[in-house]
Amino acid sequence: MSERSQILVVEDDALVSDVIQAALDSRYQVTVVETAAAAMDRLRQGGIRLMLLDCTLPGGLDADLLPEADRQGTLVVLMSGDPGRMDALTGQTRPFVLKPFTLSDLVATVERVLSADAGEPRG
Repeated sequence: MSERSQILVVEDDALVSDVIQAALDSRYQVTVVETAAAAMDRLRQGGIRLMLLDCTLPGGLDADLLPEADRQGTLVVLMSGDPGRMDALTGQTRPFVLKPFTLSDLVATVERVLSADAGEPRG
């Protein structure tokens, strides 16, 4: 695979986003934003393969963020310390990593989601 998949990390904690970026940067093209509004702007530019989304952003989540990701064909992995909150936010089951997480678990989840998607026909 010559072109690296683009991953959007939506995380307001700079320490957490720096660690995530460092863990994924060698395999993927990583962009970090801190707000739902910035995530929406970046999604609308296109080309994002997967979004890692913190479910507890200050100011909350834009109600259109997940539907926009779906329209763009962007995979979403939710991050939170409360799995019940993740299910309530989306109304559907989405892959998630439970905080606190290990970097190996995060990387494994990202790889699993991208691999599963690669096996499905797009249409």
